This record gives sequence, C-alpha cells and structure tokens, in this order.
Amino acid sequence: MIGTKIGAGREADVHVWCDDAIVKLYRPGLHGHRAEARALATLAGHGVAPKLTDTVEWDGRVGLVLERLDGADMLTLLQRQPWRMLGVARTLAATQLAVHQVSAPADLPELRSVLAGHITDATMPTRLRDHTLRLLEDLPEGDRLCHGDYHPGNLMLTGGRAAVIDWPNATRGVPAADHARTMLLLRYSAPPPEIPRVSSRLITSSRSVFTRRYARAYRAGSVQPLPQSGPWLAVQAAARLAEGIAGERATLIALLERRYHQTRR
Repeated sequence: MIGTKIGAGREADVHVWCDDAIVKLYRPGLHGHRAEARALATLAGHGVAPKLTDTVEWDGRVGLVLERLDGADMLTLLQRQPWRMLGVARTLAATQLAVHQVSAPADLPELRSVLAGHITDATMPTRLRDHTLRLLEDLPEGDRLCHGDYHPGNLMLTGGRAAVIDWPNATRGVPAADHARTMLLLRYSAPPPEIPRVSSRLITSSRSVFTRRYARAYRAGSVQPLPQSGPWLAVQAAARLAEGIAGERATLIALLERRYHQTRR
C-alpha cells in the first residue's frame, strides 16, 4: 500500500513505499516517468542516482519505486552549513561530469528538439525567438545523458555519496548544453519561495562565487575542452522562458537582448 506523503513537486508526489524505498507518483496526464525510468535504468551500477526497482500503477497514476535516500539535498545543506560552499560546488561539478560520461539510450528525447519546442512555446519578442532558433540550428547534437534540470536541489548527499534525483527532463545531447542549463540556474534562477528569507539572501549574495567555483571545477574535469558557453546559455535562457517564472522573465529577456546585439555587430 502507498504510505505517507513525504514530498511533492511540479509533476509528482512522493510517498513512503517501504523501509528502504519510496514511490514517486506522477500526476495524471504527465509522462515524465518515461524519461526518468529510462535514465535511471541506464545509470544502474554507476552510483550517481537512486536505484529504480519497479514501475507501478496506483489509482490511475504511474509510480516509480525508487531507492530511499536518507540525507539532505545540496540546497538544504548550503542553508545549514554555508561554509561548505566551495566543496559543495566541486561535488556538484564532479557528479555532473560523471553523468555526462554515460551514453544516453537512443529512445530518450533529443535535447536540441526539446529546446526548440520550448523556445517556440515561450513568450518573447519574435526577433529574439527567431535569433535563438538560428543559434540552436548551428549547435551540435550529442549522445550523452543529460539531466535537463541539474542544480543543488536535485543532488542528494547521503552516506558519503552524491546521487542525482528527478530525471523527467532527461534527454540525449551534448554535455555543454546541460552544463549551460546549470550555469543559467545558478546565476539567475529565483530562490524557491519556501526558503527562509535569511537563507534566500545568503544564496543570492554568494551565488556568483559558487557559480565560478562550479564552472572552474567542471571545466577542469571535462574530458573535452568546452566550447564558448554563450550560444548554449542563450538557448537555455530562451527555453527557460517557457516555464513562465515571472520573477526571472526580465533577467532572461535582458540576457537574450545582449546576445542578439552582440551577434549583430
């Protein structure tokens, strides 16, 4: 039987399943469980994600039965122990690099196609949309596993291990694109509303240092030299607009405007 509800996100609720497992129940009409199940199956044995043990159906909802991770996510850890910021940034980079070494299954969505769809759906001036779609056309495809929403809140630290959670946005693409999404979130995303005001101010004031340390560690550990991040960052910013986060809109539009004028000089 489904146990106590212990968490909730935009697409799913999380309930106790048994002592060492939870079940992530997707809301009706949402299909992120497909990509998540494929990604987790691919990562089995790599030690960087919870184990997927079963897929179930309950009251018309699809659920993924996952290994229960006892610990805190990185965002919570940073609120409690901000002096660990630099080490946490290195762990964030190292774990993402480990994910990017994994070949993605062929049946995962292709990242460039997903981004093109989001950009098309987003509300922005037509000239910015057209410009960003042209940028995207010149960017490469890839075959690496990409998380699609990698940030400190989606990295659990448990028993000396870092494990990436929440994979409904998993795609097949190039690591530089996934890295750019993380850079965008670290630099510009609004702190979650449930975070206390003091913690929110701390995150905002220290994000520049944290982002630089993460970026430096990621570049140092990358197997191949990273291309310039500007085009991917612009594409990810345009795609982010489709999520309709009012507090970020002005910042993202300003980023796209700068990129637009830089390329027209």
